[in-house]
Amino acid sequence: MTQMNTPGAGRMRPSAESDIYTVLVLIGLLSMLIETIYVGYRAMTLFGSLLPPGVG
Repeated sequence: MTQMNTPGAGRMRPSAESDIYTVLVLIGLLSMLIETIYVGYRAMTLFGSLLPPGVG
């Protein structure tokens, strides 16, 4: 029996220097980190602690 040769079968995808999805994930993680720090800063300035009054 013969094997069918389909285009692209068995070939590995060449690695890109900067994959767009990796860049998008890094941007998302960085923005979440900045937002978390900002919310913590605002909680400290408004409430004096990270938890609002009446919690804990």
